[in-house]
Amino acid sequence: AYDMAMMAKELIRHEKILEFSSIYEDYLRKNTDNSFWLVNTNKLVRFKAGVDGLKTGYTAGAGYCLTATMKKDDMRVIATVMGEPSSTIRNGEVSSMLDYAFAQVGLKKLLSKDSVVETIDLPKSKVDEVKIVPKKDVSILYKKIDGEITPTYEIKINDIKLPTKKGDIVGKLYVKNKNKIINEIDLTVYEDVDKCNIFELYFKHLKNIISGNIKFN
Repeated sequence: AYDMAMMAKELIRHEKILEFSSIYEDYLRKNTDNSFWLVNTNKLVRFKAGVDGLKTGYTAGAGYCLTATMKKDDMRVIATVMGEPSSTIRNGEVSSMLDYAFAQVGLKKLLSKDSVVETIDLPKSKVDEVKIVPKKDVSILYKKIDGEITPTYEIKINDIKLPTKKGDIVGKLYVKNKNKIINEIDLTVYEDVDKCNIFELYFKHLKNIISGNIKFN
């Protein structure tokens, strides 16, 4: 069950899959002589709002299995059951697990993956300022019974080598609650950053002198 949950977590990073797994019924090979009607074996897709996947299964050894995912507001939950005696019980168990998760746990979004947490000057880069952003949205889970938390964050930027591309890890963001680190997120650049050639570097340096950004003692 744990393995199925981990595979589902990775799979839903490819959002296209949810466009298909959320369809309850449709024709396959539509508009051909071999078209046929197909119904999703995951009944929760139709009967439980927010469920948009993901995988059912059955074997004599494993019983009735279901790994489902549901999104409500900005929070997505994955629930997995295996070894159930029937599809009805399988669906009921997963539905209860999803309801429990949303009733007990909340999600607080701290930053989006486009949030600029720092701008730095790299003298040899083609841009004047390099924007630093998280590699993914920064969200914090909290137990609703404890109320919302008020997290803070600190960042640590590595020694960045040029050129660097969006997606390359250039530092870490540490999320804290009451001075305790509760999450770590990789940082990257907002966009690809190229290195100046010798002529671009000369004119950039000259521009900084003229604008007063470089001062001589």
